[in-house]
Amino acid sequence: MFYKNRLKTKSTSKKTFVFDMFSSPFQTEKEQSLCDFNLTEHCYNFRTKSGALESGYGFDDFASPISKTNLENETTVAISGNQVTALWDFEWYDQDSDENKYYCMYFNDQAKVCYDNLFSSRPATLVINTQFSDTPIGMKYKIEGVDSMIFSGPGQNLLVLVGQNQQTSQSAPQMISLCSHFGRLFAITAQARGRLVYSDNLDVLQWSDQLCANLDFTDGRGNLTKLISFNDYVYIFREYGITRISEYSSDSEFSITHLYQSDSYIYPNSIAHSGDRIYFLEKSGLKYFNGSSVHSIDCPEIKKLSPFNANCTGQCFEGKYFLACKMDFDGDSVGCESLQFCNNALLVYDEQSGHVEIVRGVDIKQMLALNNPYKCKLVACFNGQSQGKIGQLSFSGKSFGAVLPAKWQSVKTNLGIYGKKKKIISFLIKSILPCKVVITSDQQTKEFSVEGSSVLQQIPAGVYGDEFSVAISSDQAGSKISSFVLNACVEN
Repeated sequence: MFYKNRLKTKSTSKKTFVFDMFSSPFQTEKEQSLCDFNLTEHCYNFRTKSGALESGYGFDDFASPISKTNLENETTVAISGNQVTALWDFEWYDQDSDENKYYCMYFNDQAKVCYDNLFSSRPATLVINTQFSDTPIGMKYKIEGVDSMIFSGPGQNLLVLVGQNQQTSQSAPQMISLCSHFGRLFAITAQARGRLVYSDNLDVLQWSDQLCANLDFTDGRGNLTKLISFNDYVYIFREYGITRISEYSSDSEFSITHLYQSDSYIYPNSIAHSGDRIYFLEKSGLKYFNGSSVHSIDCPEIKKLSPFNANCTGQCFEGKYFLACKMDFDGDSVGCESLQFCNNALLVYDEQSGHVEIVRGVDIKQMLALNNPYKCKLVACFNGQSQGKIGQLSFSGKSFGAVLPAKWQSVKTNLGIYGKKKKIISFLIKSILPCKVVITSDQQTKEFSVEGSSVLQQIPAGVYGDEFSVAISSDQAGSKISSFVLNACVEN
């Protein structure tokens, strides 16, 4: 006699998990196991705004057109010296030709101010020898209606380029920040960081004690660090706050209004102006100032910043705030991280959408927005191995020809199914170029090499566990990865 087998076996059900949130912000708040399955732990060197993983930003050798009438034909700008330490833009009206000329200027390790015409043939870089012992600050200015540049720094105090002529002043103080505002020149001096100095005489070469007056700031907001002329006022950024000054009347009396006091240090080089906002980074987070109040920006990626960011620097360009900074990533080494570095990341914040993308492996010293009516670019100079270069922002996914490896890492999650064992049977993926997928569970890790294809591929997986994480990486410029789906079998 035969009897039915009544041995109970576990039943399973199949589920799919669609990863459609590559563009999600970094998850930094919740316990990872409580998160949705497709949230981002970190992501770098991919652009993600479209929802796919696409080849990211990069920097190429700085090039510029040689004519205003042929903007597509560009030639590389030759760099003088072994190190570029500062960048400036300069617009100069040439009376002889009755046209505006646009220059990119920089300071090099030979104490030279160098500049190149952006829309003309460049047989040689124009060079001005200086006596500065360290990198000066620079500002565009008009002297008797003539476009000029002011430079101030240790070793020479003040250098003024008027057209193609240079003049110096030994009477002017060394300045760390200055701005021109309604017929006055305001400055913060290196000798007295707690005072604002201004001059009623627009001829900066005639600067003397008799032409200057001081405004003292002795409250708890700290030293003065940067001046900005904005919305009809002069705003003073300080170590721990923002102060506004305005003139009562023509007798040179000023009102002082303290608008903001921070509980953490404001990094002065992070300050950048865009439209009706001024962006800046302080130790407690990313903020913007609208002329009357300060607002915090919800940017979880900022929590990945290193606590040591004295070398961070910011710039606004085409609706985005770019912040070069130092971030804490995983144990991998990318780009500049193979050497000693000051900054290892570029955070790109979209002003309109709030979306953030991260470039990893570039050590940026300073950025400059070259804005003009013809062809605008964001350029940068660098620390470390690229210190002798000027680079222009691109979508190449490379740093001067070297591919920047890209990675998207999910949070660790139980896929929203508690207390049940799962098996990742397979995954679907569409990747134009080869990429790598790593699936890690609490029991095992498997790595899969995916061939590039224009069609959706199904890859067998066979990964068991309760909690899982997924990493997708690429070392190919021009990558585009989308349509990622996990097929799982779940115990009932």
